[in-house]
Amino acid sequence: MKRFTQKSWFGKKSVGYGPAPATWQGWIITFLLILTIILDFLHFRISITSIIIFIIALIVFFVITILTGWNLE
Repeated sequence: MKRFTQKSWFGKKSVGYGPAPATWQGWIITFLLILTIILDFLHFRISITSIIIFIIALIVFFVITILTGWNLE
């Protein structure tokens, strides 16, 4: 897949699975994901709406990590 940035925003974790922020841009995207999830569950509690927003936020997060060159090496 085509990469949209010069440097990978996310790298491989030393422990566990998934992307780990490698640059300040990666940290901002991760912070926005966490903020979205917290505000979602505070506002909607546990409902179908909160679950849908949670799933959409995760999909958007992983699309961004892939498009910005998630470095798995």
